[in-house]
Order: sequence, then C-alpha cells, then structure tokens
Amino acid sequence: MTVISTALRDRAIKLGVPAEKIRMITGGAPLDEFQDHTIVESREHVGLQGDDLIIGYSSKDGHYEIEMMIRALAEVVKKYPKAKLLLTGTTGDLATKLSTKYGVTENLILTGVLPYKELPWYLGCANVFILPFPDKIFNRGRWPNKIGDYFSLARPLVSNPCGDVKRILEENEVGLLADWDPIDFARKIIFLFENKDISLRMGKNGRQYAERYLDWNFLTEKLEEFYYLLLEEKKQVVKENGSNSRFLA
Repeated sequence: MTVISTALRDRAIKLGVPAEKIRMITGGAPLDEFQDHTIVESREHVGLQGDDLIIGYSSKDGHYEIEMMIRALAEVVKKYPKAKLLLTGTTGDLATKLSTKYGVTENLILTGVLPYKELPWYLGCANVFILPFPDKIFNRGRWPNKIGDYFSLARPLVSNPCGDVKRILEENEVGLLADWDPIDFARKIIFLFENKDISLRMGKNGRQYAERYLDWNFLTEKLEEFYYLLLEEKKQVVKENGSNSRFLA
C-alpha cells in the first residue's frame, strides 16, 4: 500500500496492514520549472512595481479557507496599508465579496488561471506564502501539493499545526505555525516580512527540503524500490512453497 500522509499510514496499520507493506509517497516539487528567482526579478518579469509586502497563495480553483486569508490580510493592512494578497486561479465572486466585507478590495491581486510557465514568476513575487490548514480530519489525511511549489520557490511558509505540515515546519525551519486565528496569522506574516534574514534562511531551507525529499526522481526511485522489495518477498514465498498458483496470483 502507498499513502500520501502519516495519518493514512497510521490508519492503515490500525486496520491491519503490516507497517513494512506500506510506503508513504507524497506529492513532489517542480524543481526544474519553479526556480528560486528573487522577488525583484519576479516582479519585474510580471510588471509589478514596488517593494511592498505580498502574501502568496496558489490554487487553480480550490481556494479553501479563503475567508481566513482575507481576514489575515485585513489585519496585516492595519500595519502595512499597501500590503497585497496574490491569489492565482479562479476565485469566483467570493474573493471580491469577502474583500469588500473586510475593506481590502484594493489589496487583492487576482491573477486568474495562468499559463504554467508564468505561474512560478507570479508566485515568485510573494515575500511569504500562506497555507490555511485547520485541524480537520480532511487535512490530517491529505498532502497539499502546493507545498512543493512553495518550497521550490524558496519562500517561507505560514501555516497551521495540522498533519504532516505541522511536522515539516516544526522539524525543518521552513516557516512558522500560526494559531487558527487571523490576528496570529497576520502576526507571523509580519514577523517574516520584518525579519528578512530569518525569512531568507527559511526560504533556502524550504528549497533544500524540496530538493532532498520532494524531487520527483527521488520519489519515483522510492516507489520503484518498494516494488522490487515486494517482488523479492514474493519470489521467496514461491521458493519456499513451490509453484502453487495461490502464491503466484
């Protein structure tokens, strides 16, 4: 069995699957396409001016917990009135309605769906990425694929202590964990914006984490090794029990 998260692995073990017959294979990172260009280079490429704080969030159409993002932006804007939240993909009317509700309409950058080759350039404009990740069963069991994009671009991440995201941020100094509260989310975002040395170090750590653990070649080899291990075990069973078809099925 292959699983994408620690929670699913633990669940499988509780259901009786032997631990040695399980491998955790997460989503990977697009390291070649998502190069860690500087913020200045990225903003010049897409035509954004200035050095104001930009918070990044990437999705094609699943902007989960968008209200938390907008509320956190509203808190950040109290200190940095020109701060922006850059959202990729199709947000529908909800982003506009919520930004009006919380008074941050002028602080949104809605890119729409971008050509893939342009996506890393737009995301590279961000000083910090966010990943609202409330502690729910849904989140504990899933792997947010966008984390590979974020780490590839060498920017720090602000998220919540849930599932494997909690473990990764606690163990690797790649970002900060916030309470499920827009004020604390904003506090962590502002801290990273104001402490550029820490932000830069976390971003580099994120890129290194992606290169070490999320490279698609590494993940492919990990899966292939698992297959070969299982095949060798089956050969041994056949050898010990003869060519009984029950063991060859």
